[in-house]
Amino acid sequence: LNDWPEGHVGHLVPSEEVVNAFIEINKTHPIRNVLEFGFNTGWSTYIILKTLGETTVTSIEIYKFNNAEIAVQRLKDMFRDRTNIIWGDSREIYKKVLKNKNILPNSKFDTAFIDGGHFPEIVEKDIEFCKFLGIKNYIFDDGDCPNIFPAIKKNKDLNLIQKYPYINIRKLNNKYFLKESKGWERGLHHYVLD
Repeated sequence: LNDWPEGHVGHLVPSEEVVNAFIEINKTHPIRNVLEFGFNTGWSTYIILKTLGETTVTSIEIYKFNNAEIAVQRLKDMFRDRTNIIWGDSREIYKKVLKNKNILPNSKFDTAFIDGGHFPEIVEKDIEFCKFLGIKNYIFDDGDCPNIFPAIKKNKDLNLIQKYPYINIRKLNNKYFLKESKGWERGLHHYVLD
């Protein structure tokens, strides 16, 4: 992804740890149709689509900016009908879906990848949205983040399967660099809904 558009905030990089985490999760809890919260510039979308074969990803992103639009087009060119984007606030989209489930390009999601707004009330709504859709498989980026973990913990029916470490690398101004620790070692968290 050396020539991939840079995001406005941090993003996953296709390190060995990240790729292996998705492979391991897929072995025990098949990932076929993902609803992603937080597209940014599609780094995680690319990793999921490239790593997991015929999986599809529908992303929700609030911030529509030039690099995000470039990434959407690149993903469409590379993966054709396996990727969709919905621009807007996930909480507002959820309200619309409550009225009409058909506004989603596909409503049979099996996995949620949650890496959108890092605030407890947003994460809570994203989880509620996923539950409404019947999603059982949850992957959180920054799952130990003090603004994310309380929302996960509040959902007593989400059971932790495993936490996966990753190196905190970021690309900015066409250079990769190692970011300081976020304060937690495990980045991707896999939960399953009972």
